Formats: sequence, structure tokens, C-alpha cells
Amino acid sequence: MTPTLPTPRPMQPRASRHSAAASIRHRAGLLLLSLILVACGREQAGTGKTAAPPAPPPPEVTVMTVTPQSTTLFTEIVTEVKALREVELRPRASGIVTRIGFAPGQPVKAGDLLFVLDARPYDEAIASAQANLAEAQANLARVRQDVERYAPLLKDNAIPRQTYEQTVAQERQVKAVVDARQAALESARLERSYTEVRSPMAGLVGLQKVEVGGLASAGQTVLVTVSTRDPMVAYFNIPETDYLAVMRGAAGAPASRESVMRRAVRLVLADGSVYPQAGRIDFADRALDAGTGTLTLRAVFPNPADMLRVGMSARVRIPHDTLENALLVPQKAVGEMLGRQFLMVVGEGDKVEQRAVELGARSGENWLVTGGLKAGERIVVDGLQAARPGTVVAPRALVPLKASEAVAGPGKPAPAAAGAAPTAKP
Repeated sequence: MTPTLPTPRPMQPRASRHSAAASIRHRAGLLLLSLILVACGREQAGTGKTAAPPAPPPPEVTVMTVTPQSTTLFTEIVTEVKALREVELRPRASGIVTRIGFAPGQPVKAGDLLFVLDARPYDEAIASAQANLAEAQANLARVRQDVERYAPLLKDNAIPRQTYEQTVAQERQVKAVVDARQAALESARLERSYTEVRSPMAGLVGLQKVEVGGLASAGQTVLVTVSTRDPMVAYFNIPETDYLAVMRGAAGAPASRESVMRRAVRLVLADGSVYPQAGRIDFADRALDAGTGTLTLRAVFPNPADMLRVGMSARVRIPHDTLENALLVPQKAVGEMLGRQFLMVVGEGDKVEQRAVELGARSGENWLVTGGLKAGERIVVDGLQAARPGTVVAPRALVPLKASEAVAGPGKPAPAAAGAAPTAKP
């Protein structure tokens, strides 16, 4: 048997294998060349020269030209608005509230019925007192009849004098009982009248503290508070130095008590607006408080439109001197650094300069400048972030405030006073 040999595989030609390897090397070379070209393109793009951007315009700021003006110095002190009279109503009788005769917050007149308490226990007390009085009056009538009957018998010696005198004494005793029971009846009627609680004065009534069905205890339970509406008052404590400034008046001349009392004072409300009605000081305490060094004063303000309410926070503004040619700048324009105040002044070429200044009194939202600034110079009031020293700016003029707005425009908050520093207003 002839052995079978395996069929040999055909061998690839050597030239074909060399051709495949060359193709692979060619493709790799093309890929490498592409990567080099891309890298070169990016490098050229990154190093290529571009046109320089245009210079930014100068920053726009709001400036104000400082002009001299007449200014009134005043002292401004924190206060709280109160009613001229305020009464907490407490019942003089105890009982259950059966009726409320007002709406909270409404005006009332003196004598208006506000609360009614359950009067039935007091009606029973009146009825009992009337019965006791009737009994005593009947006894008095009987004893008087005895006295009248015994008098002629005594003249005829028909009865002993002792019997007559005892009857007369009994009449006096019964008469005293009648008087006592009459007083008890009047007292019961008076107690009954206390079940009706009426307003002691004209004014505004607050929110009731007890509802219908609630128990009111005599002399203890607060039913409601009534306060007068017009005028309103403001108590405040003025430091001794400010009190002396007010009393000296203009040019340091002493002012009389009458002239100080006639001097118009203003009330700055919580939103910075000035109350339209001027007030006057009507009370000054007899002595300063030794602990605080302050004197208590009271100012009275008309309140025809009920604008002022009890408890409103405010500041009393008391004028005491006048300055001519004063320089005022807005408080928001003043910066502070290391305990020194400065302004950003716009000079020639609209270049900004940081200028140290000296400040005096406060005038609402303004400061009185006493040094470092001249009339006619321009200061930055808005855009301070962009107004750096040496920067050229594009100034925009600020519309000047009216004299009535220079203190504190309506709806603009005035800065809180620290103590009672003297202030100024144009």
C-alpha cells in the first residue's frame, strides 16, 4: 500500500509580502505628515499677529459742583411719638362682658359707651337693698307713731317719762338704720352703673383686650386703651452740651426761655421724610439727670390728619444757629480710610484726585465741609468704584437738590443719629 503524503500549502510569493509592508509604511508616513501639518498650522495660528482692541471709554460718573449756601445748624435727637393723654380702661366692677360698643381703631367721644358687663348680680343687690330700706322705713313709721301717741300722755302723766324717752331713743336708732340702708341702696346703684364702661375722653380707641363672654375683674383687667389724637407729643433727652447750644442761640447770644419755647422744631420720621407740621417745645424738666447728663424736654406737634401714631420712631430736629456760605456734600460721596475722611474731586482734564477733607455737622443726608474743599469744585457722588485716583472720567452733572430736599427728601432714609450730634440744614 502506497502511503499518502499531505498536500503542501501554496507559498506566497516574496514580492507580494514586500508590497504589503511597503503599503503599511506609506500609510503611516502620510498619517505622520498630516499630524505635523496640523501642529504647524496651529502654531502659526497662535503666533499670528491680530489687530489691537480699541481703548475702553472713560468711566461715567455723576459729579456735583459744590456751591456755598445758607445753612441752619440744629440738634437732632432720637425720640418716640406719644399721645398727650393715654388711659388704660379698667372696670370698677367685676362681671362677664356682654357687649362691646366700638370698633377697634375708631375715634370716640367722651362718654361713649365702650363695654357693658352682666348687670344681673347688681340688679339683685339693688332689689335687696330696696327691701331692707323699706323694712327700716316701716319700723321708723311705727316708732314715730308711738312717739306721737306718748307725747300727750306724758303731759297728763299717764305714762312714765322713761317710757317716752325710750321710745324717742328708739326712733333715733331706727332713723339711723333707715339712713344706712338708704346709703346701701345708693351704693348698689353706683356699683350697677359701673357695669357700663364709658370713654373718659375723646380720642382713638385701641384693640379690646377682653372679648364678649370674658371675665373682667374690678380694678385689674385692662379692657382697652384710649389715647388723644391731636396734638401728639415727643419726649426726648438732650445732652447738656446741646442744651447749652440751643439756649445760646445765634452768634452765642443767650436765648430766653420764651424764645426757645416759641422756636419751631421739626420731626424726622422713620423713612427720612420731614413731618409737614412744625412743633414747639412746651416742657423742660427742672433738672438734668445726674446719671446720663441729659435734660428731658417735650415737643408738641399738631396732628390734624392722624398721620402721627403712638409708638412711631422719629428724631426731633431743634435749630439753634445759622451759617452763611456753608459747603455741603452728600454723605454717600464721603469715604473713610484710617480714620480720615476724603472726597473724590474731579479736576482739570476730568482727572480724579483723592482729597482729604474736614467734616463738621451733619445736615440730613449731607455733611458740612469745614476744610479741604473750595466752592466751585466738582466731587464724585455716584460711580465711586470707577473713580480711582489719577483716572480720567466722563463726568455727568447732578441735578441740584432743592432747599426743602437738602435735609431729607420724602421717602429717602436719613442716616441714624449717633447720640445727639449737632447737625445742619440748608
